Amino acid sequence: MLGLLDSARIVADATVYRLKKREMGNLVTSATLALGLSLPLRDVAHRVAFGLALNVFVYLVNDLFDVEIDQRAEGRDVERTRFLAAHLGAGVQGAALVLGACAALAAAHGRDLLVVLGVNVVVIVLYSRWLKRRPVLDLLSMATWGTSMALVGCPLDSRPGWAMVGLLAILCMVTEGVQVIRDAETDAAAGVRTTAAALGVVRAAALTRALVLAASVYATLTLDVIVGPLLSLGLFTRLDTAHANQSWDRLRLLFGVGWLLIVGHFHLAGRLTGALS
Repeated sequence: MLGLLDSARIVADATVYRLKKREMGNLVTSATLALGLSLPLRDVAHRVAFGLALNVFVYLVNDLFDVEIDQRAEGRDVERTRFLAAHLGAGVQGAALVLGACAALAAAHGRDLLVVLGVNVVVIVLYSRWLKRRPVLDLLSMATWGTSMALVGCPLDSRPGWAMVGLLAILCMVTEGVQVIRDAETDAAAGVRTTAAALGVVRAAALTRALVLAASVYATLTLDVIVGPLLSLGLFTRLDTAHANQSWDRLRLLFGVGWLLIVGHFHLAGRLTGALS
């Protein structure tokens, strides 16, 4: 097999780049979801290992589809992108090898992770190839992706788990809204019709705020009457191109704290119920 060193470099570069950009947060949410559902620690560890490999795969696939656009976009890792463009075959090989690792980990676990893997492969290809360049569909596809990635930490027959995954789906749309607002100018210049590029930043910001409110209402009605209203603090975040990076960090912090409180309350309630039964 030729180009293994190039493939390894591309996989490593993609992993480090996404970690630096703090874009693998779903691994934390799926791990805490598994812990909140009181899954055995061995099961949690297996799911985390699978989730890490799956994250590397989906982000590398996204990089492969976006390599031409990323070379023209400002603020990208130019050296990394140029190397990938010059070694696309090695990049595809790297993605195939990581996919093989995902499949092996999923098969060793059982049906749930095999289903999650299959869904994520379809979602990331559709998102990277078409949906991320379609107004509104970019947000909806991110909700689908957020759901499918969160299921790494959730047994498919867990009703409480699905309720919490539903919240993550809405929050993923919020953070995607902030990202397309951040990239609105460069996307429009490249002819990429995201929600922000097509509707304008002001309307995209209004839609993103509506999703923040939806997340708060959903969490209040289905998960936690105390933490749910706190999520509405995201309504006061500045949503414009100049402040999008700071807003992205602040919203992720707010949502992360809220998520941990919800999962912690659920885990504690489950343990108390078990102790009393």
